[in-house]
Amino acid sequence: MNEIGIAAWIFHRSILNDRTMTLLDLPGVCDTLGVRTIELVSTFFASQNADYLNQLRSAIEKHGMRVRNIAVDMGNIANPDEAVRRTDIEALKQWFHVARAIGSAAIRINSGPASPTDQEALDRITAGYRELAAEAEHTGVYLLIENHGGASADPKNIAAFLDRVGSPWFRACPDTANFVEGTWEEGMQIMAPRAFSCHVKVFTYSDDGQQRWTGRDGQVHTYDLRRSLRILKDAGYQGPLCIEGGASATELDSARDAIRYVRELVASL
Repeated sequence: MNEIGIAAWIFHRSILNDRTMTLLDLPGVCDTLGVRTIELVSTFFASQNADYLNQLRSAIEKHGMRVRNIAVDMGNIANPDEAVRRTDIEALKQWFHVARAIGSAAIRINSGPASPTDQEALDRITAGYRELAAEAEHTGVYLLIENHGGASADPKNIAAFLDRVGSPWFRACPDTANFVEGTWEEGMQIMAPRAFSCHVKVFTYSDDGQQRWTGRDGQVHTYDLRRSLRILKDAGYQGPLCIEGGASATELDSARDAIRYVRELVASL
């Protein structure tokens, strides 16, 4: 668990909004930060054609990077419209092949914007993950679930999806800051034993690891990053800690400062 990586979302303003950086630039930027593991984001890809993927793979190899995961931000496997859901699932399957092309070990697919208490939706999601897990096994690329809203807002649903699918190719990607208020510790306890990757969001560089921020909903949110890291360590987690957010003035400074901060917290465990 001592390895620190970068989740590309930390540079989303530079890539998506300001257009001062592209996904092809990311491996070089991360090289300057001294990390060797990165996570990519589907919406940062300019194309899925072979020429572009070869350019991306070459940039990854040139800078000595390993791709742990692609966070796939499309598709809705909870959709009650079976025709639309089928199209989404088939489109999602293509990302396993993109991952193979560039050497990514896994892809993350969300559970969809269903209510955490909608049993029919939970059944559809389980069926979707079961089909996608079969594709994961076929391609040799892991399928990950993240606590990313919708049905996955309840950590117990994440446990149920993993248990019901029951595939070694279906693993977890906990995000330390994405849990619904009051569920972060339960969520980490559920996801840590089955984690393949982990997103770490930093909002303050406090010595004790306490994180506090005001969300888009205007509410103040908190969680204990040091405790979250302890849960991962106690669960025997061996994967990287991919920095997805920091608390400094620029995205580059946030990445650099969060790397230092998380390393210090891990060393203090």
